[in-house]
Amino acid sequence: MTKPTVYLDQVGAIGTIRLNRPEKRNALSVAMWQQLMDAVEQADADPSIKVVVVTGEGHAFAAGADIDEFRQVFTDPKAAEVVAEITYRAQKRLHRNAKPTIAKIRGACVGGGCGVALCCDLRFADASAKMGITPGKLGLIYTLADTKRLIDAVGPAKAKDILYTGRILTADEALAIGLVDRLVAPADLDQAVDDYAAEICAASQFSAKGTKNIIQQILDGAADDTSATRQLFLEAFTGPDFKEGFTAFSEKRKPRFTA
Repeated sequence: MTKPTVYLDQVGAIGTIRLNRPEKRNALSVAMWQQLMDAVEQADADPSIKVVVVTGEGHAFAAGADIDEFRQVFTDPKAAEVVAEITYRAQKRLHRNAKPTIAKIRGACVGGGCGVALCCDLRFADASAKMGITPGKLGLIYTLADTKRLIDAVGPAKAKDILYTGRILTADEALAIGLVDRLVAPADLDQAVDDYAAEICAASQFSAKGTKNIIQQILDGAADDTSATRQLFLEAFTGPDFKEGFTAFSEKRKPRFTA
């Protein structure tokens, strides 16, 4: 049976969303953006999934937009609106996913592909990764939401460098500026992601989701606690995860969180 061009599979508590168009280096079509959003929804709703990994099949993460559909967008303003809307919604849904997310990057991670990777909490790559965002080579302007995610990762000066030139960054440079969080040898990428995801799975999911929520509020502009964030902090002391964590600490053993 032929698999969709984006689909979710699961091993243990790790759900992997796979961009599955390797013959096109996983170039992103409109249908794939909708499928990506559906896969994120599916992973978020499944309580057995604790960490979501996004990756591309074959030798690329995603090489950008589908060039055939891009030609239609170029000639049809209504088509451009459709693409812009579904792209925005899919990226926002991934970015605002409640669970920890990791982009696992091989090969080309360019344009919309880099945009998808920036929607994830962390980006792990191997030495084959080539990363770039290319509106400057096409006479286009990157959206504000996309640009903010880039700035949050690398800072405004590096974001300007990337967007002004449209140049492609090596894996080493991407690591140096914060576009990638961890860089490993090609043979080690799968294991590195699996091992790190397992660490997250072993920790408190209540803490992970709460921490992600708080960090996102800070990135959105919050500078001080509200009554809601203060209450979130206080209520944690009466929750089952704190009871297990404190008991495990007292008994000098690893905690066994059940959620």
